Amino acid sequence: MAFSLFGKKPPPEPAARKKTPPPARPAAPKLAVEPAPAPPKEELESLDFTAPGAIEAHEEDTDTPGHFEISESSSTLHPVVEEAAILFANGQDEAALEALETAADAGGLAAAADQVWAMLFDLYQILGKREVFDKRALEYSMKYEKSPPTWVEPARQSLGPALTTGGTAFVAFTGLLGEASDKQIKQLEKIIAGHPVVRVEFGKLQGADTLGAEMLLKAMRAARKRKCELVMSGPDKLAEVLRGKIEVGKPEDETLWMLLLELYQHMAQQEPFEEWAVNYAVTFEVSPPSWESRPPPKAPVANAVLAKEAAEADVFPLAGEMYSAGSDAFRQLVDFAMGREQVLIDCSELKRMDFVSAGLFLNTLTNLQITGSGVTIRNPNQLIYALFGVLGINQVAHVERRKF
Repeated sequence: MAFSLFGKKPPPEPAARKKTPPPARPAAPKLAVEPAPAPPKEELESLDFTAPGAIEAHEEDTDTPGHFEISESSSTLHPVVEEAAILFANGQDEAALEALETAADAGGLAAAADQVWAMLFDLYQILGKREVFDKRALEYSMKYEKSPPTWVEPARQSLGPALTTGGTAFVAFTGLLGEASDKQIKQLEKIIAGHPVVRVEFGKLQGADTLGAEMLLKAMRAARKRKCELVMSGPDKLAEVLRGKIEVGKPEDETLWMLLLELYQHMAQQEPFEEWAVNYAVTFEVSPPSWESRPPPKAPVANAVLAKEAAEADVFPLAGEMYSAGSDAFRQLVDFAMGREQVLIDCSELKRMDFVSAGLFLNTLTNLQITGSGVTIRNPNQLIYALFGVLGINQVAHVERRKF
């Protein structure tokens, strides 16, 4: 069942306006937010995103000082909140940071102020900007006379991430592996640099050209050099595509040959590697590449352990970063939800979810709702929480915002 990624439509125009018409929604989000006058109380259908009551903020009554929670009483989001959420989801961290900083400095955010600042603090935390975080915390405290959040040292990355969900460092390739795959490959390179395990899906690839093979080969070699494990879904499909593009005795498309050998190396399949290494040597009249011994992939064990732990804890975890999710990314979630009236999803360790993955997540949650499962999503960071609001995920699941 497919739904629009945004999951919501603008409200209908009211039948009749009262004395003062509401301010119109800006055509596009702006980084500098100008103060907007509050509309008269009786105009309940105003589209003014800075209207009082759209977003309510209050101190959280906990034993830990500096904690606060933001709760929404309206489905509308401030344009800066939407803009920053989308930029961050697309991997444009610096642009998202600029949008939030500009809005925070400009003021005039009214009820959206706490949400913008909360997103800003979380982004500083994600980017490791401790010094500016502390400076902004003092500024926030003086400006709003509230306790700011405190810096939390990041936990060390586990070697057993949420592989079954695609939640940790997940990149999917579809269609033609070529120039259009540049975005996915750059994402893959980025997360290889910071993760011990990366999940890659090749099951929907239909073809490959030399340029795409060259880019992917570079990324896969970087992963092997960093001892980053590539947990591959559908690698046989990629191997089939590559074998169909090369011919023994025809010295062309050498990059495709090298990618095929690199693929077998990551798959820990020595026999086909050596067979095609000999074919490569014969075709290009060179010495055959050497096999590099590596331990076999451990993903199936990690998956089984994770599924068992999730079932025992009665909570389904999402963790790490999620890019360009494929069709099976949430299959384990669907399996986990079977027979449960209430499904609890924990996003405490989820750093990022891009637009494609979030759209698939929305469709999955919608289907769960249709089948009678109620879903609660706990502890997404402030940027992911805003993205869920943009897409309407909070309309098909109960989303609990992470507390500072």
